[in-house]
Amino acid sequence: MEFVCKVGTPAGEVVERTFSAADERALRSELEQQGLYLFAARRAFGLRELLAREPSVRTDVLLVFCQELAALLKAGLPLYQSLDVMLERQKDGLFRRSLLNVRERVKSGTSLSDSFRAEGRLYPAIFAASLFAGERSGALETVLRRFVSYLRLNYALRRKAIAAAIYPMLLFAMMGGLVAMLLLYVIPRFKSFYEGLNAELPLPTRLLIALASFLTDNLVFLVLATAGLLIASLLWLRRPGSGVLLDRGLLRLPYVGPLMRMYATSQLARTLATLLQGGLPLLDAMEVAGQSVGNRALAAGVADSAPLVREGKSLTTALESTRMLDNLALEMVKVGEQTGALADMLHSLAEFIDEELDTRMQTLLALVEPLMLVVMAVIVAAMLIAFYLPLFEAISAVQGRTG
Repeated sequence: MEFVCKVGTPAGEVVERTFSAADERALRSELEQQGLYLFAARRAFGLRELLAREPSVRTDVLLVFCQELAALLKAGLPLYQSLDVMLERQKDGLFRRSLLNVRERVKSGTSLSDSFRAEGRLYPAIFAASLFAGERSGALETVLRRFVSYLRLNYALRRKAIAAAIYPMLLFAMMGGLVAMLLLYVIPRFKSFYEGLNAELPLPTRLLIALASFLTDNLVFLVLATAGLLIASLLWLRRPGSGVLLDRGLLRLPYVGPLMRMYATSQLARTLATLLQGGLPLLDAMEVAGQSVGNRALAAGVADSAPLVREGKSLTTALESTRMLDNLALEMVKVGEQTGALADMLHSLAEFIDEELDTRMQTLLALVEPLMLVVMAVIVAAMLIAFYLPLFEAISAVQGRTG
C-alpha cells in the first residue's frame, strides 16, 4: 500500500515523500534501513488504493520455499547460504524483493523469525510464529516441514471450496446475462410493434415492457448508483470493526453460515495444533491463531478470550466464551486438555470437521445446482410467455374473425 510520509533525511532536511510498504511497521523498518526518520505517515487515498488489495506472498510460492529451505537445512547448509541459494532460484518478483530484505536482516544478526515478521502482512502470522518456535526449540527444519503440511492442507481446502463454488456462480452469471439481454435489447425493440397492434396488452406484457423501459431509460443512473454503492461498501469495509460485523452477519445466514463456521473452526484448530506441536506457549499460539483465522468475527472472539487463559482458565473455557464453537468441538478440546494431548486432539478435530464439511458441501451443491436451473428456467419461461402472449392473442383474434 502507498503511504505519504514526512521524513527526516541524514542531512537534516524534512521532506514529504511517498513510499510503498505492506504496513506501517514494515514502512518504519524500511525507512530505518535507508537512514530516514519517520515523523508522520498517512495512507494515500484514491480509487486505486481503495480497490487495491494488500499485497501478500502466494501460498504456493511460500509452500515451495519452506520445502526447499527445510531440505537445505537438513543437508547441513548454513541458514544464510540457504537463503542465498533460495534467492537465486526465486522467480516471483514480490517474494524475491521480500526475501532480499530478509537475507540482509539475517546478515546483520536478526533472527529469521524477526526478519520475516518485519515484512508485515506479506506473510501469514503463523509463519513467523512457527519460525520463532523452531528457533527456540532448535528444530527449525522439523517445524518448517510441519508448517508445509499445514499450508498444504489449507491450500487444498481453499481450492476445493473455490472449485465447488464455480459452477453455481457460472449458472447465476448466465441467468443474469440472459435476463439482461432480454430486458435491455430484445423487449425494447418490440415495444413499437406491440403499440401497433392497437389492442390492450395483457398485464404480464405491460409489466415486462414497463420494467424494460425503466431499465433502458435509467441505465446510466443505475450504473452510477451501483458504482457509488460499491465504493461506499468498500469505504465501510475499511473502517475498523466493520469486517467483524460483516463476518458475524455471514455466520447467521441459513445453510451457508454453518459451513463458514465449520471452516473457521477447522482453521483455528489446525493452526493451534501446528503452533503447539512446534513448542509455542498456549497464550502465544492463541494470539497467532486468532490472526490466522479467515473469519474476522471468530478471530476477534479468540483475541477477546485470550485474557481468560492468562488468568489461568482452561482453553475450553476461553473458547466457550466466544460462543462460536459448537459443543462437539468444545468437548474434543476438553478431552485433549484432560489427557495432555491437546495438539493431537486439535488435529483430530480439524480432520473431523474437514470430512464433515466436505460431505455437507457436496450435499448443498447437489441441491443448489438443480434448484438454480429450475429458477433460471422459470424466470426465462415467464418472460418469454409474457413476451409472446400478445402475439398469441392477436393470432387468435384474426382466426376468430376469419372463421
